[in-house]
Formats: sequence, C-alpha cells, structure tokens
Amino acid sequence: MNIQFNVEKLKKRLKKLYAKYKYLYVVLFGSYATGHVKSYSDLDLAIMFENEIDCLSKALDVAMDLEEDMGVKVDVVPLNIADTILKYEVYGRGILLFCSNKSRFIDDKINAIDEYLDFSYHFEKFYRKTVREIANAVTGSKS
Repeated sequence: MNIQFNVEKLKKRLKKLYAKYKYLYVVLFGSYATGHVKSYSDLDLAIMFENEIDCLSKALDVAMDLEEDMGVKVDVVPLNIADTILKYEVYGRGILLFCSNKSRFIDDKINAIDEYLDFSYHFEKFYRKTVREIANAVTGSKS
C-alpha cells in the first residue's frame, strides 16, 4: 500500500514545536521508518526531552499537536523513561528527524546499544522461557 508521508513537513513542524516542548532530539521509528506502512499504521516518534519531569504529558501534547498537522495518529514515546529493548530498536532502526544536541544523541545511542548487548543474553533466556511456558499452558503439559 502506498501511503503518502511528507517527512519535510514533519521536520518543519518539529522545529517549531521545539521552543514549546524543549526536546533534545526526535527519532522516527516503526513502520514509517522501515517503509512497511499500512492503512492502520500510526506515526511512531521517540523523543528525548531536556527534562524528565512531565515527559509523559509532554509526549501526549506533542502527539496531539502533530496529529492535527500530519493527518495520521501519532504515538510519542519519551526516551527519557523507555526500556532497554525499545531504545535499542529506536537507535538501531530509527531515523533522526530533529536534533539540538548531536553529541548527546551519539552518547545516548552508544549507551543504549551497550546496555542492550550487556543484557541480550538474559533477554533471550527470558524470551525462550516465556515461549516454553506459553506453549505448556496451551497444551496443558508441565516442564
């Protein structure tokens, strides 16, 4: 499906909203970043705010402001409080749309990748255990 998306319009809007919301950078991730957009896809943005205080309410406000302009549902995740796996996905596959502090972005990206790699063994082990428990629950067997 060919969904029209104006990334330049989004970048301009993010520059204007910067003064209001004070974020360090904004990363596009998810289906719009990978090019696998469907009619039901939302626009996923990860934002690192200058201050962690009220970052959830700021994320909701940014989403509402952008939804009007972009004509699509917008989901904003504050990177200030995001988990390790989500940060790894954002920094690994995302597209940087706005950045007021390039060195902070690079540091955060390196730290997120390091953190993920430090815990990837445990994530994989937990994932395998969870899948096994679900399979056992479905089949009624015990391990």
